[in-house]
Amino acid sequence: MKKQAFYISLLSVFSLVACTHQPPSQEQFNEPLDRSSSGLESPGDPTLSSSTTSSATSSVPVDEFGVPVNDFHTPKQYAYLTDPNWTSIKTYVPEVGQGIDESDPKAISLKFDDVADAGHYYVQVVKGRNDFTHAETHETTKKSYDLWNAELGQTYYYRAAVSQSALSAAPVKQLKVNDLAPRNLNVGNIINFRDIGGWKSSLIPNGVVRQGLYYRCAKLDSIDEEGKKIIKELNITVNIDMRDRFQVPRTSPANTEDHPVTIVRASIPSGTEDQRFAEYDDVYKLIFEKIADSGNNPIIIHCTHGADRTGITSFFLLALLGVSIEDCGRDYSFTRLAGEREVWHEVEFDAWVSATEQLEGATFADKMKTHLMSKGISEDTLETIRELYVPGYSRNASNTEKVSAP
Repeated sequence: MKKQAFYISLLSVFSLVACTHQPPSQEQFNEPLDRSSSGLESPGDPTLSSSTTSSATSSVPVDEFGVPVNDFHTPKQYAYLTDPNWTSIKTYVPEVGQGIDESDPKAISLKFDDVADAGHYYVQVVKGRNDFTHAETHETTKKSYDLWNAELGQTYYYRAAVSQSALSAAPVKQLKVNDLAPRNLNVGNIINFRDIGGWKSSLIPNGVVRQGLYYRCAKLDSIDEEGKKIIKELNITVNIDMRDRFQVPRTSPANTEDHPVTIVRASIPSGTEDQRFAEYDDVYKLIFEKIADSGNNPIIIHCTHGADRTGITSFFLLALLGVSIEDCGRDYSFTRLAGEREVWHEVEFDAWVSATEQLEGATFADKMKTHLMSKGISEDTLETIRELYVPGYSRNASNTEKVSAP
């Protein structure tokens, strides 16, 4: 009865809209960003230092738009993500429905200007440690290599030469990727594709949501062969489809013979926006149990545009993981860059936050845990997800015993 009474009162919450912040002007956005006070500018080679002489410097040069050279966000994305006013997305994307997708990242350029001029170069790139034993060799005609879909905060080592035989003796360079979330990806013909990992978590000191476990995007129907290859590289094996039942195929479009992807039907009908927070308990229970059961195996979740149904489910998860309301809002608002839906905080997000804040719990994360448990999701399932997604978190540790994520 308590849950029923709460959700009756919730109907009034979804009629509220509020906007208390003034976004920066369009003219301000069009100017290259001044990051002189951030310590991100420095002269010299923007590829950071050679690992044979010193570690990567903390001062990173920026391009003409103020974007650090170790950041894969486009100038417009970076401007929004570093805007103190997270509700200002409409300043950067005033209109939608024009068929313009701006949700993809750009590549990070790994430069090697010190290599002799040859017109053809060989490059090896490895992630996490300076070990090229199993490194794949790439070929390029320019003195740089485009690194796509990099992980936030990850260090990449690379070396280049004019011949394959000279690679082993080539100096090793390194670049540490900026840790500015979200980690959006370029995946063969699929829009609005991103990882929810990388956001800060309040569950433990210095907590960070783990990358590479939960991806969200728009429908996969138009995925091409390159996209399927990337799905395989990401090791995504579960495809949760939240579209109307008649839209969900029997087999995931990302499925291939050498990399099976299982489809999970978690349908919520279109046009049910006002009901999605309070209702569809069975659907959310299915999704969160699948997240917990998948363990270290990555999943991808989507609806049609990756906006509303995907958006509220991702909000539930991020809030459970201790991500701040502001960062949950930025992740939600980022979908507007895909250009398909009228996504901004007043449409749905503010109502979700207001409804959550009415619940029991000492923190916003615990209030969300209360909400999800009211849907029949067990505490064990939710705590399993927290332990999987926030390295260093343990349900058995007290607040003072919890250690920082590595």
